[in-house]
This record gives sequence, structure tokens and C-alpha cells, in this order.
Amino acid sequence: MTESLGVSRAFRISHGFWRVMDWLYPPRCAGCRKNNVRWCFDCQAKVKVIHQSSICPLCGIPQPGATLCPECKAYQPVYTAVRSWGWYEGPLRNAIHQLKYHNDMGVSEELAKPLAHLLAELNWQVDLITAVPLSKKRRRERGYNQSALLARWLGLTTGIPFQESVIERSRDTTSQVGLHAHERRQNVMGAFTARSQIAAGKSILIIDDVTTTGATMQACAQALQAAGGSQIYGLTLARAGQIHLN
Repeated sequence: MTESLGVSRAFRISHGFWRVMDWLYPPRCAGCRKNNVRWCFDCQAKVKVIHQSSICPLCGIPQPGATLCPECKAYQPVYTAVRSWGWYEGPLRNAIHQLKYHNDMGVSEELAKPLAHLLAELNWQVDLITAVPLSKKRRRERGYNQSALLARWLGLTTGIPFQESVIERSRDTTSQVGLHAHERRQNVMGAFTARSQIAAGKSILIIDDVTTTGATMQACAQALQAAGGSQIYGLTLARAGQIHLN
């Protein structure tokens, strides 16, 4: 990483803008709705953080040991590795919903901080950061891409270049919610393309808000691989699923 947290001019400008917005329109915690804070210490403490020592080394799903999970053995992904910060439940789930569905764009700065710390711990060598793209229709409806907001803040805090347009959607897909793993893979297969003039020879980090089966990350990684990407990593705020290990 070329810059420590918060030292770049672009970071200071963006950070200052949201401080002014917080003064004009006092925020509420995205996790619990407490006044005058975007993301409170209590909600941060309640996040069920995923321990990186007992996970599948490829997809990052928690499991008793650090061997390949059954899914990765059956459908080995093309990405190098995917990791998530916490489980998609409680305050973290609430915060992601606020960011994603309720225009709480300011909380993206706070939620990008644990991603930056996790990336530093992982010590991945990354040339550029991008995000899973939305469909044009969903982008118009929402007005922004929540994953790109997270990725932009991650780029500002680490000094790694952020390039949103590396991956593009070549076709719209239905929502992944409610689909089984096989259906999710089929749904996003061939849904993305990547720009070889940017991706070729690069180690690329893809940011998303939530991962469940990793099907979307796999489809994005396939597009980047076809465009000449060398190493392809994925990082998400949360992992959704039914497996909860103590």
C-alpha cells in the first residue's frame, strides 16, 4: 500500500465533504439508528467477525479447517481468493441495507475501514481496485453503486488506484436472492465483460457488499481472467449463509 489511512488529498476532500453533510444533516447510526453517528462503537462490537484462520483458502467460507470446501473442490473458482469481514446479520446487515436501499451513502466511509484493515492483514499485492457492477436499470433506480462507494473509499484509504469501469455488465440478471448455488452460477454466467486495456497483467481486487455462494465473484473473475488479469481477489463486507461456527 502506498499511503497510510487518511493522508491523500482526495481522501481529505471526500472526508471533509461528508463532515459538512453530517453537520447540515446529522446522521443516525446505520446499525441501530442512534443519533449523531453514522456507525457506532456498539454496532461495530456486535459484528460477528469471520476468523480468517478457519476458512476455505479459496472462497473464504468458515469451516473447521483450512482445506478446500466441497464447493471449491467441485467447482474450483478462477479467482485467487475471496474473503469477507463479518456475517450478514444484526447491525452489519442493517447497515448494508441502509447503504444499499435507503441512500445512506455516508456510511460507506465507515464500512470501508474494516475492509482496509482486513486487506492489510491479508497482505495481498493488489494493483487496482474495482467493484461488482450493477445493471444499468438498477443503477438508474438506485442512483449509485453501493459496492463502488466502498471500493472508492478503500482506494482512498490505501492509495491503491480505484477503477470502476474495469468490469461491465454485458447482460441484466435476475436477483440472486432465493436461488440455490447452481441457479446462482447459471444466472450470472457470462453476465460480465472486462476491459483488457486496463486489466491485462494486473492484480485486481473486486469489492462487493455481500457474498453468499461466490457465484458473482466467480463470474467477474472469469471476465477479468479473459481480459488478461493476472491475480484476481475478492473482498466483501459480509458473508451470508447458514453456517455459523464458534
